[in-house]
Amino acid sequence: MTEIMNHLFDAAADSTDGNTQTHTCSIFDAGRVLAESLSLNSNEVHCMVSAESVPDFVQLAAAVDQLRSANATIGILAGSQHPDLTFAWKQLPSALAAFAMPPETRGAILFDVSRTIQEPDNNSERPIQEVIIRTAMDNPETVILIDTKSTSVDSPLPTAAVDLPELAPEHPGGRRQWLASLLKQLRPQKYLDEAGDPCEAEAVLAGLLQINDYLDESHNHSQRIQGKGQDVNGDYWHGIMHRREPDYGNGKYWFRRVGHHPCFDLLPPLADQAFDECNASDSSDWKHRVAGSNGWDGAAFIDLCQAAEQSSDADLTTAAKKIQWAEMLLLLVHSYRQACGR
Repeated sequence: MTEIMNHLFDAAADSTDGNTQTHTCSIFDAGRVLAESLSLNSNEVHCMVSAESVPDFVQLAAAVDQLRSANATIGILAGSQHPDLTFAWKQLPSALAAFAMPPETRGAILFDVSRTIQEPDNNSERPIQEVIIRTAMDNPETVILIDTKSTSVDSPLPTAAVDLPELAPEHPGGRRQWLASLLKQLRPQKYLDEAGDPCEAEAVLAGLLQINDYLDESHNHSQRIQGKGQDVNGDYWHGIMHRREPDYGNGKYWFRRVGHHPCFDLLPPLADQAFDECNASDSSDWKHRVAGSNGWDGAAFIDLCQAAEQSSDADLTTAAKKIQWAEMLLLLVHSYRQACGR
């Protein structure tokens, strides 16, 4: 029987406690532990997982069987609190989904170390995501989402606020040079059907850059397709960029240019859920303004983001970040589907 090595992330740990089956390490040691795992000449499957998402042995054994049956190298097993992970990985090819979020923050990552896997960059602060991206870019079929046959509904709205993009982020800077380099190498057209609108490949790239806080770079791509495409997805990404810059007035201008976008029909129930889970005193007022009887109001959501940035209300900020994340995932998937002619 295949032996399963279970590596648990524990941000509070400052050393590796080794035994033959389970190691607990600081998340900052993940690159070293992963490199050691990949260097072993074995027939094992190693599982690296955040402490709050540890699957039981039955789940792991089933996941290993599925990984091996698919002849895949890396398997993504989502945690129960992260429907956004399964939403993205079911809707997008792995080479694009891997850029959208670090999967190791939302579930278990299985590595079949009997197969060839590139070792992580020593300078990467997200070595697991880096290895997943590199592997998927080389061959998307070697990185798969493990199907748990769960009855839970996949949703772009996370139930846990973990590693969500900021409302008004700083530029990632040199600490994430590995990601900037990979994004420069990414050619979305490689993973798209030929039947779609070519301008939507630019929208996909603008979206992935935006999700990863490369606002200026995203802006360059969205500007190239200004006013183009069936639903002007580039203009929508343009509006999000200015909202996060933050240049709230300019953001509203671009949302007026977008008009009514198909994603607007999907956002109100997600916003309602986020506000219902929010303990802010004015959450019901914002719920009515942003997603009331008249549907989604992009300008009102900009007002919410501005209010959250200018207040010290952590609950309101979390609600806004969760809604923003759902919005960006919906738009990324929509851009991808139109790029494929769907």
